Amino acid sequence: MDLKILEHRAKAFDYIFDAVVVTDAEGTIIDWNIGSELLYGHTKEEAIGQPVSILHVPEDLECVTTLILSAVEKFGKWSGEVRYLHKDGHIGWIESMCVPIFNDNSQMIGALGINRDITARIEETKRLHERAHFDELTQLPNRYLLLDRLNHLIERSERNKSTFALFYIDMDGFKTINDSKGHAFGDKVLKETASRLLQPIRSSDTVARIGGDEFIIILENTSDKDDLSNMAEAIIKRISEPCRIDGEEVQMGCSVGIATFPESGTTIDALLLHADKGMYKAKRKERGTYHF
Repeated sequence: MDLKILEHRAKAFDYIFDAVVVTDAEGTIIDWNIGSELLYGHTKEEAIGQPVSILHVPEDLECVTTLILSAVEKFGKWSGEVRYLHKDGHIGWIESMCVPIFNDNSQMIGALGINRDITARIEETKRLHERAHFDELTQLPNRYLLLDRLNHLIERSERNKSTFALFYIDMDGFKTINDSKGHAFGDKVLKETASRLLQPIRSSDTVARIGGDEFIIILENTSDKDDLSNMAEAIIKRISEPCRIDGEEVQMGCSVGIATFPESGTTIDALLLHADKGMYKAKRKERGTYHF
């Protein structure tokens, strides 16, 4: 090949926007361009001679290695999105392609990886997902995510002949607090309420805020009335414990309506309707209580 062409290719390799990493057959870095220095934080002198594993998040390494080797063997290359590890310890995301390097005898003597930083894109996608599915104030699932989870839970429960319960929770006296103390104060009350609702439930259960001072709890694989009564009493007791917000002692309370699948209904609308009715009956009765 013409010497000038090789020189031009060498310059292009060094100044290409993407990070280009070359390794030998053992996975040791043998070449490294400026794009790699910018992406990973290591200088060329620091990187050459190091295992390529220094560029990966340790807990991802085994999975990534298996994926790459399997794809290269089957398709002759691999491409995908994986996490990367910067020299300073921060973790980002790259869009990566890996191709094998062969000698004249068709033996694999190394690999070439071309990597592009997509951290900003991944984070923006995550932000938009969270904004669409989680309540901005409390960080709890919102109505959209709640309905999606309920839909899947109903399908699974029908398939497995299992049961679950739905609590419809409304704060008692929140409007008075909000009107007298202001919306910023009320927001802090709602955040404290969300925190307290999460405490007595299992990790498999769901707490969602569906608007204003209304919350939903889904308790999976249970419909025993004694267990549900105990849980409702525990929630009401926890919410009613005084708390201090901005130096002021606040007394909160809540009323709970309970629906169970399949007894109260087998659709989302029916379950929410029965739980909602139960909550209003609890409010009319004396507040700070629950009703099936």
